[in-house]
Amino acid sequence: MGKIWISAKEKVCCFVKSLVGELVLLLFVSAAAACLLFFILNIAMGAVINCFFTNTSYLESVELKTVQKLQDYVIQNNLRPSDSRKLSEWVKNQSVIYMEIYRNDTLLYVSDLLGDEDDYNEMEVPYYRDSYYQLIFADGKAEVFLQGAFAYRYHMYALVTELLISFLVFMILFILGVRKRIYYIQILQNEVGIMQGGCLEHPVTVTGEDELAGLADDLNQLRLSLMYNFEKENELRQANQNLIIGVAHDLRTPLTALTMYVQILMTDVCKDKNMNQYYLDKVMLKAVQMKELSDRLFEYCQVMDKSKEENLEETRTFQSVFSDYLSEMVLFLESQGLHTVTELDWKKAAVVVRMDYIARIIDNLSMNLVRYASREKMIRIRTVYENNATGIEICNTIRHQQEPMESSKIGMENVRYMMEAMNGECLEEIDEEIYRLRLLFPYQL
Repeated sequence: MGKIWISAKEKVCCFVKSLVGELVLLLFVSAAAACLLFFILNIAMGAVINCFFTNTSYLESVELKTVQKLQDYVIQNNLRPSDSRKLSEWVKNQSVIYMEIYRNDTLLYVSDLLGDEDDYNEMEVPYYRDSYYQLIFADGKAEVFLQGAFAYRYHMYALVTELLISFLVFMILFILGVRKRIYYIQILQNEVGIMQGGCLEHPVTVTGEDELAGLADDLNQLRLSLMYNFEKENELRQANQNLIIGVAHDLRTPLTALTMYVQILMTDVCKDKNMNQYYLDKVMLKAVQMKELSDRLFEYCQVMDKSKEENLEETRTFQSVFSDYLSEMVLFLESQGLHTVTELDWKKAAVVVRMDYIARIIDNLSMNLVRYASREKMIRIRTVYENNATGIEICNTIRHQQEPMESSKIGMENVRYMMEAMNGECLEEIDEEIYRLRLLFPYQL
């Protein structure tokens, strides 16, 4: 029973806070205020009218004029008290609702009773000695008592006025209450227009708890989502622009050197085969650098294209993920004239990865080591376990080069992005000539 009561109470609260509930409540309050005003006006105006008639001789004067009209009507039509139909016609045409005619304490006519004189004789005859008028009829004098509705029309005028004023107050209160919500709708319309114009910094006003407030809150969330999407789009556009500038800069140096070497080979300067081979090797080296840069650019575009990304994550043991790839990496580095030392301690741990990303990451790191690692110093590859994370650490000495190699760092951008996609971390440290890279993944024992 208690749950039913709470549920009903919640429904009532929701209805009151809704737009329909607000309108119903506004209608009820406006009607209550109008009714209260009507009763106050009715009492006040009735008192004023009664006070006026009580303190003035208006009713007496109107009554005297009516009696004089009756006397003129009787003389003009030569009427007797027994001419009930003629008298009743006159009563209907005047502001008189009741009239009695007496003679010698005998009731001769009553305005609301049509019939023979025998009917009048059978009635009990009251006598109003202090409120009658003597009129001359065709058969002699008679006493006339009449009661007129002379104040009735003024009460009717007052009643109509009271109803009009109360209805007007009801309409004003209701329109003012509705106007508040209409004004709020106009505010929302203006703010939507501002959003449509491209200004997303201006917040949408949220007032109340009804459906309009819910709509405003949804518009606000839409505005924030659009802002976030535009910011991300601008960041991506800026990143692409920086990428194009960096790639163009990186391509310019080997392309310039390649052009120069080709021009030398096209001339007769190099007649010695050894010199020709030397410049051909230079051309091949620059071509390989350009191919490597274009391959990394292509790989970067593939990784950053989220529209083709599929959820291929799987849970595997840490050893099964990296053991084969690290073995291939060591063999590749040794074939390139680099020296490696491994410290691999495979503990029982499970990680969630994408194997295609792991392959790309190992390829990127291998190429970076070939380009930048010293051939005189050892490259140390080891497993690390710390803070509920496991991963690989690669530490090498940076090679000294006569001509510093410029790069847009596309490879490392790919590695960072792929690690973030697998909820991992890519940490870089440079201490003087030592470069240390850590790839960490959250794991479960």
